[in-house]
Amino acid sequence: MKHLLILISIIYSINCFGQEPNPELFQTWYLYSVMESDASPGPYIVSEINPTITPSLTIVEDLTFSGIGACNSFNGTFTFLNNTLSTDQFSNLTNDCGIQIHNSFETEYFNFMEYAIGYQITSENDGLVLNLSTGIFGNAVFKNFTLNTKDFDLNKTEIYPNPTNSIIYIKSKNTSITKIEFYNSFGQNMRIIKSKFETIDISNLSAGVYMMKIYSEFGIQNKKILKK
Repeated sequence: MKHLLILISIIYSINCFGQEPNPELFQTWYLYSVMESDASPGPYIVSEINPTITPSLTIVEDLTFSGIGACNSFNGTFTFLNNTLSTDQFSNLTNDCGIQIHNSFETEYFNFMEYAIGYQITSENDGLVLNLSTGIFGNAVFKNFTLNTKDFDLNKTEIYPNPTNSIIYIKSKNTSITKIEFYNSFGQNMRIIKSKFETIDISNLSAGVYMMKIYSEFGIQNKKILKK
């Protein structure tokens, strides 16, 4: 019995600690959009901020990271456990950028980075896309190449009616939506949609608040919807 417990302990340790982050994680990423939580009024789209800025995030193999917001730098460390990346330590400078939109953007970006947990790397025609998230439905989209104003504008996606009893309609300038997921307030995945995104029937879902995760080649957008 003792030997069996030792064997189980070894197997558990291998499963928990033997996994390694995707090596593509370790490079410089340029921020495309960030939303601290589902309570935020909407994501900050970097290409829409004026005067222009180039916020970034550099991650190295020892899981330390550093970056720049609008005018202030930050640094910290991630942990990687059970195949999950999460912020362990975070600090940033707090100088006044002198421009209100830059200050408010940095507050959103730095608050997000302090509580980041979970990551996903996907391919795009021009390179790679890094999605970071938080436990309160926050999301940040990075790319490993500098951005331009031709990128997908997440704010152009409309979902209506909201609240709804059954049918929801999705109107978007983006034609490359690849998947939509519905999560309940406990973070459970309740439904996955992989086609016919323009009209979705959610009459089979119980009444309550749901988070829609809209996937496209440019990243992930979170939308909150109330099912009556």
